[in-house]
Amino acid sequence: MPVFSSLHQLFSTDTCHAYIHTLRWKERPLQCPRCQSHDVGPWGTYHDRPGCKRYGCKGGQRTFNDRTHTLLAPSKRSLVYWLLATVLLGLSCSSRRIARALGVHIRTSSRWCWGRRNAALSYEMPRQLDGTVDADELDHTAGRQGQAKRGGNKPRGRWPRRRRKKREPGRDHDAKDRPAISAWVSRQGPVVVQAVRACPVTTVQKAADWAVQTGSRLYTDSASSSRALTGYVHAFVKHTPQADAPGDVHENRAECLFSLLKPYRRGFRGISTINLPGYLGFFQFWWNVRHQNAFEQAELILRAALEPTMASRARRGEVVKCFDHFDLLQTARN
Repeated sequence: MPVFSSLHQLFSTDTCHAYIHTLRWKERPLQCPRCQSHDVGPWGTYHDRPGCKRYGCKGGQRTFNDRTHTLLAPSKRSLVYWLLATVLLGLSCSSRRIARALGVHIRTSSRWCWGRRNAALSYEMPRQLDGTVDADELDHTAGRQGQAKRGGNKPRGRWPRRRRKKREPGRDHDAKDRPAISAWVSRQGPVVVQAVRACPVTTVQKAADWAVQTGSRLYTDSASSSRALTGYVHAFVKHTPQADAPGDVHENRAECLFSLLKPYRRGFRGISTINLPGYLGFFQFWWNVRHQNAFEQAELILRAALEPTMASRARRGEVVKCFDHFDLLQTARN
């Protein structure tokens, strides 16, 4: 079934259920998601989910539907809300804005966005760049104010800092609530965005090994941590008023990427260091599929959300841990 061409098609419940059914089974024969049995058939409907088809497994004596064992399974909202929220998420809308547009609670919208962002990260897990790559770093203001270790409210015992843009001087570091964002931009198109605690030589080397294939051509700035990179055809450019970029040696693509990353993160009104890797991973996914329209991007997210294995990993937060480079880059890569 082709993707939706306009928003008015999303308001038909039957069309939404038929679309989800096609995405879930992908023209495969219907089977039980628990015992993988093909001996299934229709089993009535749900009184609290109008339009949702119910199937019965004759082998396991249990019922299921098109949303069983997916990220859409716990929700009793209509699929119209889910599809509209996915389209708005592809347009870089925050969870608060999505909640206001759909008329749902902010916690419901946050839970939906959190699960779908984690599912979208599955497309970016094995990505490693090759060819000619530009690299640069950006400092980001993100702290841990009000964040408890295991959820819930954390008593701070003090007033909020109210610092706005006031930060400690010096280079970016997590201890100063200024983690660094490293961008690796291939001139062939794909990008890799990472959040690290700081930019020492060891961390930058591990980040490069994680994002760029060995032997690729790498262009960076003249920082001491970048000049010490090994394993690549490396060249760097000096950012001085008198210096010009010699030929193709520049990092303009990485700097242009930051010009789009800044307004993207500004729309979320502050991101803590706990949630920063997930937001950067979704920005990486959004940039790598930017040649597709919002409906095609929403279809990619829904395909990952309807995959039972990936939905289980996304629900437990295992996918976003692969993008949590705060602690990942402190140890050797497996």
